[in-house]
Amino acid sequence: MNFFRSEEHLRNWQGFSERKKEGIISLDSLMQLFSGPYFQRRLDPDYFSHYGQYLTDMIAVLDRLENAGAFWRMGPLEKAGFSLGRKLGVL
Repeated sequence: MNFFRSEEHLRNWQGFSERKKEGIISLDSLMQLFSGPYFQRRLDPDYFSHYGQYLTDMIAVLDRLENAGAFWRMGPLEKAGFSLGRKLGVL
């Protein structure tokens, strides 16, 4: 993971590839994502019994992130599969 002070700085970096631009995300957005229960409660003894709920919360946070590219978002089929998994009790 590389951190840059701005998108312009990132685009001037010699390792920048236009194909990877959907993976660009701000530090603020990463902090929002990693401060949720999916990551914060990993050491709780009942973590796996609440895993589906935590994953649902994480997906909701990803949907709310304004500057996150397609790399960070789930598509409609992935969301449908996740929803089905929750209903079947797999997740």
